[in-house]
Amino acid sequence: MNKNYNHCLGLSVALFGSLLASGQSIAADMPVKAVAPAAAFVDWSGVYIGAHVGYGGGMTDWSFMSDFAASGFLGGGQIGINKQIGSFVFGLELDGSWADIKGSQFQKLGGPAIGFLANEVVSSKVDGLVTFAGRAGLAADRWFVFAKGGVTWVHEEHSLSVAQTNIAPPPATFSANFAGSETRLAPTVGFGAEYALAGNWSIKGEYDYVYVGTRSPPLNGTTAVNGVASSSTANPDIEQSIHVFKLGANYRFGGLGIHPGFAPVPPIGGTNWSGAYLGVQGAYGLGRETWADFVNPVVSGGGDGRYDVDGWLAGFSGGVNAQAGSLVFGVEGEWMWTGMKGSQTTSGVLPAGSNFTSALDTKIDWLAIASARVGFVVADKLLLYGKGGVAIAQEKHSLFQSNSDPLASITSSLSAKAIHTGGVIGVGAEYALGNNWSAKIEYDYIKMFAQSYTATGQVTVVSPGLSGTIDDSQTFSKMSQDLQLVKFGVNYHFAAQPNGVTARY
Repeated sequence: MNKNYNHCLGLSVALFGSLLASGQSIAADMPVKAVAPAAAFVDWSGVYIGAHVGYGGGMTDWSFMSDFAASGFLGGGQIGINKQIGSFVFGLELDGSWADIKGSQFQKLGGPAIGFLANEVVSSKVDGLVTFAGRAGLAADRWFVFAKGGVTWVHEEHSLSVAQTNIAPPPATFSANFAGSETRLAPTVGFGAEYALAGNWSIKGEYDYVYVGTRSPPLNGTTAVNGVASSSTANPDIEQSIHVFKLGANYRFGGLGIHPGFAPVPPIGGTNWSGAYLGVQGAYGLGRETWADFVNPVVSGGGDGRYDVDGWLAGFSGGVNAQAGSLVFGVEGEWMWTGMKGSQTTSGVLPAGSNFTSALDTKIDWLAIASARVGFVVADKLLLYGKGGVAIAQEKHSLFQSNSDPLASITSSLSAKAIHTGGVIGVGAEYALGNNWSAKIEYDYIKMFAQSYTATGQVTVVSPGLSGTIDDSQTFSKMSQDLQLVKFGVNYHFAAQPNGVTARY
């Protein structure tokens, strides 16, 4: 038995050796398949320089004096550095802009009926912006989508001019002229997207919110009474916020790179959400207005300066997404015309026996939102996301008051336009329909920051001893506002959106 076993073992060894030698011979004759090179990708790492143009605007509030919108163009350059690790890109950027963001308000006060006339002009101008910020976001090959945060040095100029004439005896004149400049340091947040062109060039779009805050800059000048002048100084409280939109181009010292060690996270199989899109949307909004410092007398029907606004909205949206695995990070801009409005009317009898009516009215002309979106792809075609950003709205506020008794009547009609700024948070879902189209539904909550504004108009007085029309101006401080929107829309994506599931990572 041992002899047979040894014989079988010897045959097995011989057969294995023969097969091994044959396999080596076959392998030597087969062509060797080369390892596929790493795919080309845009490596955002490195130093870049560039230039930009843009437009900025916002609200300038001179406390208890004047409130007006400022706007204008800007242009400048930037230099920065990025580092890319996988799909994540972070960096630092320094940019500077020459600006012409300016605004003013002219007010007429008084009239012959009360014996004096006054004209007042208040103006402010931002002529320079320098921002140092960090940027971080996701890259999807040629797209880089980012958020940024930092500080901005703002240089601005202010002026104030007043001219008053007393008509009633004894006649007198008064005038004042003040001017000054200042530099402020302001926190800044923003969102943007950059696209790599051929070679080392890229183009970008960006939104920044600069909260300048409140300061009391010294304004030097003169005052004159009946032509006799003297030096003087004014220190008004001035509050500002600025919204800046930029388009620019960068030259990167690097370019298209191939790096075997680079490990971006590919999107999961199914719909690829990376790329730019444009869309249309509609919405219905509900909100609450509060005239914080509007005080009604004791009235029979109540009325506390708080009332609802509602109505439809419609407009456009556009943005850019970058996807890594199932994670999607994007930036989006929206603009909607609105029919949102509301009012409150109260009337009653004052203790002295006179009748009065008071009517408050608000209409939102347009609403814009700049935001960042973060979400996850589920069920291949469905994107669920949350968003946060800044909302901007232009609104018109009106006030009508009348007070009358058998002997006299006074009516007042004032109105103002103001730019309101607020924060927005929201959640939504977007579904890929195929052929580059998608549909979305979204809920947004907007908390407008308290905004003061100056309303102008006329007061009409009819009485036995005093009758006529008087130019009037009244500053209302810190109107607050809450808005809730339910939006629905469709988007067209400029990159193809495959529907089939090909792989999972």
